[in-house]
Amino acid sequence: MAENPFDPVTLSKIASMELRARLVVDGALSGIHKSPYKGSSIEFLEHKEYSPGNEIKHIDWKVHARTDKYYIKEFEEETNLKCYIFLDTSGSMEYKSTGISKFEYAATLTASLAYLLLKQSDMVGLISFGDKVLQYIPPRSRITHLHVLLNTLAELKPAGKSNIGVILNEFIEKIRRRSLIIIISDFFDDINKVIKQVKYFQFKKNEVILFHILDPYELTFPFETITYFESMEDERRILADPKSIKDRYLSEINHFLEQFKQACFENQIAYWLIDSSTPMDQALIKFLARRESSLRSPQKA
Repeated sequence: MAENPFDPVTLSKIASMELRARLVVDGALSGIHKSPYKGSSIEFLEHKEYSPGNEIKHIDWKVHARTDKYYIKEFEEETNLKCYIFLDTSGSMEYKSTGISKFEYAATLTASLAYLLLKQSDMVGLISFGDKVLQYIPPRSRITHLHVLLNTLAELKPAGKSNIGVILNEFIEKIRRRSLIIIISDFFDDINKVIKQVKYFQFKKNEVILFHILDPYELTFPFETITYFESMEDERRILADPKSIKDRYLSEINHFLEQFKQACFENQIAYWLIDSSTPMDQALIKFLARRESSLRSPQKA
């Protein structure tokens, strides 16, 4: 059977992060139909008969000269979006079972999102964090900005603890106007604090998307023999028989995930749980579908 070109392990063999991102974006776009969002940009979509309330500046006078009727031009939307991507670089993100680490997956997803948005002339910024902000690159829209983001991603190394709530709080005042905020993390943190800070962003009419990245083994706990389990954020280390703790572990992780998912649903926060073996284009397709939905049903002021 041929390799899936968007399989995370297959993609990880490509040294160039930019090439990886381009392949993922091209794959995602080829997997969906382009949606003609209506707005006020430079790309013509179709004519529509004029009706009271339409902007006069969009009347096509050449068509009027031929038909003696008033038609306006409709256009594909240019979003001029400002996006902030928060990328978790805490130690737990370095975990991997058999494929690539959660951080490798998250970094490639970040690169792909940045590539897509910059190609659309949107503005993209990056905040990498553990228990403090490690890098803050303000949003820019020039395509050369992509190289700044990719070079930064290439240098990041997961380490230490995370404190997502505190990090988000630092940016409450910095992110003032309507923006898109994407948080990519394993969310091994205080979820109540995360939701509280996300709600502050929403109050300012920002859209928030959470990508919850976990390793397949963290979801299934397939260990069979006595194993040392080590914390990747501190010095804790225990020896345990996985068979004796598997049921309790699965109950706890599923309860955690269900609580998190329910809190996001109740607060209208876009949330996707993605394991790090998921083909990368599928993660991006979720994002594209969400953006299409948001543009067709814009938030009220």
